[in-house]
Amino acid sequence: MKPFSKLGTLALVAILALSAGCKKGQKNYTPLPGYSGTPGASSGVGRGQPILPPARPLNPDGAGSGGADAVNRVDNPDGPGGQPSREEIEGMIANREQFKANTVYFDYDKSVVKADGKANIQAVATYLKAHSDNKVAIEGHCDERGTEEYNRALGERRALSARDALIALGIGPDRVVTRSFGEDKPAELGHDEAAWSKNRRGEFILLTPPGAGALR
Repeated sequence: MKPFSKLGTLALVAILALSAGCKKGQKNYTPLPGYSGTPGASSGVGRGQPILPPARPLNPDGAGSGGADAVNRVDNPDGPGGQPSREEIEGMIANREQFKANTVYFDYDKSVVKADGKANIQAVATYLKAHSDNKVAIEGHCDERGTEEYNRALGERRALSARDALIALGIGPDRVVTRSFGEDKPAELGHDEAAWSKNRRGEFILLTPPGAGALR
């Protein structure tokens, strides 16, 4: 009976080991806007490369879907109307100087546009209203704290928040595209709050048709 007892014990140990291994599973990663693969593996998003969301259907009434906090949700891709497609902005001239002084900054781990940033967004909206053939790209950035994937998602939420503010001021949703660089393109290279506060930002990039002239 003893040999059978030892064999049974070994089999029980093997079964318990296998069941313990199955409990590990996939970690819960923050979903990335514009990407539907498996985060944490090979996402195809290189460091420093923007996430450009695919074309989204326009919402005719311009209303958001998701309530007052919709701009802070990664799972609300449509927001208040669809963004221009990649084809619509390819070939346009990017001008980073026009709105350089209108960069907006965010609190730590937040994506709500602060009161002191609303005047900057108003200035961008005023310019776009006077130049109806222009579009704008909003780039969301984060400081170095947090995981790379979390910061990609947070950067997109920040860009979307600034986009919603522009739309609320009368800019058509088909004229504003967002993308996130997460922590990959810091404005300041320090490792303290002085640098971090400059890196938690949303930048506005003017997009003009070829031959239209970037500065007017």
